[in-house]
Amino acid sequence: MARVEILCVGSELLSGKVNTHMSFFAPFLRGLGLSIGRETSVGDSVAEIREAVESAFARADVLLITGGLGPTFDDLTREGVAEALGLRVTYRPEIFEGIKKRFLKYGRRVPDENKRQAMVVEGATVLPNRFGSAPGQRIVRGKKAVFLLPGPGSEMIPMMRDQVAPYLRKSYSNGRTASKTILRLCGIPESAADEKLDPLYKTAQRRGVEFTILSEPGLVDLHITALAKSKREADKKVAAAAAAARKLVGRWQFGSDEDSLESVVGRKLLSKRWTLAMAESCTGGLVSRRLTRVPGSSRYFLGGVVCYPDAATLRELAVHPDVIRTFGAVSSECATAMADGARRRWGADCTVSITGIAGPAGGTKAKPVGLVWFALSMKGAKTRALKMLLPGDREAVQRRASIAALTLLLRSL
Repeated sequence: MARVEILCVGSELLSGKVNTHMSFFAPFLRGLGLSIGRETSVGDSVAEIREAVESAFARADVLLITGGLGPTFDDLTREGVAEALGLRVTYRPEIFEGIKKRFLKYGRRVPDENKRQAMVVEGATVLPNRFGSAPGQRIVRGKKAVFLLPGPGSEMIPMMRDQVAPYLRKSYSNGRTASKTILRLCGIPESAADEKLDPLYKTAQRRGVEFTILSEPGLVDLHITALAKSKREADKKVAAAAAAARKLVGRWQFGSDEDSLESVVGRKLLSKRWTLAMAESCTGGLVSRRLTRVPGSSRYFLGGVVCYPDAATLRELAVHPDVIRTFGAVSSECATAMADGARRRWGADCTVSITGIAGPAGGTKAKPVGLVWFALSMKGAKTRALKMLLPGDREAVQRRASIAALTLLLRSL
């Protein structure tokens, strides 16, 4: 299999900005029958770019470089690549004419700085950019290829699909194609999921199937990928491995591929023709936000209340003052009263309430930071409460609590 490496250029990537390109590159290249051997990020420095290109080119068959093709002084990818390959950079006036036409189309003046984007590495094939002013470039050396791609995803992704992918498929995929599915699990730790799936790994790998486990608090994704000479054969391999995996993980699986907890909850509610309302304290409306980002959620989600101070809990959910006075706002009794109050307020078929201590302050020995109470009120059933102690900082506790609430609701539905 051809080795592919990714080089991302931009000092902002070394200053805390999240690099989102890999979430596109990994599945996209896998679909071409290729896999990524390494990803590297470097700053806007000719020396750093040159060194990274020299190193990657020695290992890889294909090097995809993103970023540093803009018009400003710190867009130095072209120069760094040229130095690494011992080539010159030349100005191509016809490219600048195309850039000027693009600017004039939108009634904008063309700064002289944009001439930098008309500089091309010697021998490179220019890749037109339909969505921006920076053209891409392809440089071929023997059996190896280097691609210079724009940094913005809105420009890079179309260029990858329309101009880079056909070349990679023809030159490096060896006629193989890939099939992939993702099994989505909740309520099980990554290590426990891995233990359950262990019997499947070795036998599946002998059949050309690969597994990857990715996790975040409360959620586990099992990626199953197969390569084969035909799409049909690859699909059959993945389907067989997925069926075997489902038997091993059982009830922990809640969906696959593009499913999310909130979208699956929504489908369950629709199938029962039920409505839902939320009563949130420590999560500050996070669960309601997750539910409402699903298209069509207005068919089952009636609304939510964020009751942060005790006064709001008393006023918005009609919780009796004695409940908070006697048991406290973070308690089984208060969570139960909040869920029941939300059902009365909204007339919903089911409600979930969340009250807890997200931190960093406010915890005590009896009620430490991370303590969260949930309650579920459903028609035809007694309201029940559940306690969890969640680790992490404030944001982590809130996120874990939102996932736990959706998991509780899904299991109950």
